[in-house]
Amino acid sequence: MILKYFGFSKEPFGSSPDPSSLYAGPGHREALASLKYGFASGRGFTALIAPPGMGKTTLLFRFLEDIRKSSGSAFLFDIDHQCEPREILPYILRDIGIAPASGAAEMHAQLNGFLLQEVRAGRKFVLVIDEAQNLSEEALERVRLLSNFETPRTKVMQIVLAGQPELADKLMRPSLEQLRQRISTICRLQPLSAEETHAYIKHRLDTAGYLGEPLFTKEALDLITEASHGIPRTINNLCFNALSLCCALRRRQVNGAIAAEAVSDQQLIADSRRVAPASAEAPASATAEVGAREPAARRQRARPGWLWVPAVSVLSIIIGFTASKLSLPVSPWLHHTLFYKSEDPLLPDLSASSAHPHFSVPVMAANILPAVVSPAPKPAPVAIKVEPNQTLTSIAMEHFGSTDSQLIQQIKTLNPNLIDPDHILAGQTIWLPATTALQVASATTPRTRGTSHEP
Repeated sequence: MILKYFGFSKEPFGSSPDPSSLYAGPGHREALASLKYGFASGRGFTALIAPPGMGKTTLLFRFLEDIRKSSGSAFLFDIDHQCEPREILPYILRDIGIAPASGAAEMHAQLNGFLLQEVRAGRKFVLVIDEAQNLSEEALERVRLLSNFETPRTKVMQIVLAGQPELADKLMRPSLEQLRQRISTICRLQPLSAEETHAYIKHRLDTAGYLGEPLFTKEALDLITEASHGIPRTINNLCFNALSLCCALRRRQVNGAIAAEAVSDQQLIADSRRVAPASAEAPASATAEVGAREPAARRQRARPGWLWVPAVSVLSIIIGFTASKLSLPVSPWLHHTLFYKSEDPLLPDLSASSAHPHFSVPVMAANILPAVVSPAPKPAPVAIKVEPNQTLTSIAMEHFGSTDSQLIQQIKTLNPNLIDPDHILAGQTIWLPATTALQVASATTPRTRGTSHEP
């Protein structure tokens, strides 16, 4: 959807590791250079350590792409923590296109024969194991033994172990000392700085073929930078969601309000920094103020004043019952002490009753309890007619001012026959969760979208 709307040649913030979209920042350039140097020097082992989402798999694909003409390779990325040590060789053989033999000795002979063919052809061979922190110590020891494939002059197999920081912790164990000693180069990836994050977003848009005015305002870039903590995968998710929301609103630029809503939908921002929905008409200065003060209504709701309602009600009944048995009136002072005037909207204003000198407490308890225990009737869903070029996201934004994932899921639940939410037909009837604003709009808008009744 956003490709055509913004004129992209490809998805700029895709989730797949595309080596052509690799951002060559200082950290990634240094890591790529270290991988190439370790491979060229024939030292045997190289390690790449990075937190989740830092783009290490994309970097590995770029590394293999750069050395493809001079070497063969095997890339193991689907090995989990339950992998048995004896399964390492079959993984490698299958990746290079050889059907594994039944015995370990035969598989060693198969791999040795393949590596010798590569040497005679003047080519090297590199084995890359991604997410290596999932391997057990026994499996890592089996990987170490693979480095024994060598000629009198050089190693015939270079091995790259890539993984999360847990891999570095595992390599420090005394039982893996021999493997740690063979690792000649360790390169790391760190989160992007604020300047690098801005440059990263621009780079991704450039590689997608975008031409035009900046798609993100400075306020939007600053908010995405803060919320992503410099993690490329998180940056991709935030930018994709912000662009999708911008497209649904038929806007041409992601401003601070749109970026704040995209961040809020993923719960990556504190409540105190949330702003009004991007669809609301507000002055530019107001929408850009992401660090707005917390609304007074939210502070009121946060107060635990509702806890007084049941406590005061029970206490009122006890005092009233005792007073009636003993024929004692309840003094205005006691009434004022128990039922002071509260500013909390959840408590009724009882101060006017203190003018009565013989006020009956049980009557007040009866006035409080119904307001607490009587639930409001649940409103019925509302049906609308889909107009041309509408999507579920644009409908949610038009009627609710939000594309929250829970709201989208509610709409899907009300429409079990909706097979593809992003491809709905004009004239199709869709049920929406009812709100007061939606019911009023459905009843008063001249252009009728549908009728409201129970599905």
